[in-house]
Amino acid sequence: MRQELNSINYIENYINHMFKIIIIYELIFVAFWNILYYSNSGVENWFQEKILTAIFVFLSTMALGLTLIYVIYYSLKITGLSKILKSLKDPRKSNTQ
Repeated sequence: MRQELNSINYIENYINHMFKIIIIYELIFVAFWNILYYSNSGVENWFQEKILTAIFVFLSTMALGLTLIYVIYYSLKITGLSKILKSLKDPRKSNTQ
């Protein structure tokens, strides 16, 4: 019973963590594309002329970014660096607090 609760908590924590990563990822890429669109680079004309190509490029860029994030995340997890990074103490906080 206790082991089942631990596995359920682990799954819930994992799902919550993944949702946070996905939301942050989406916000970063939407901000990136908005900055690109509103800059004076002429990309707004390209968007108006070739909307389907623009949608494809937008979605493929997001997929590429998500793949990159997953590769980094799983590489850190497999090598054990994530545990080492989590165990580091925050240098801004003193030991007396």
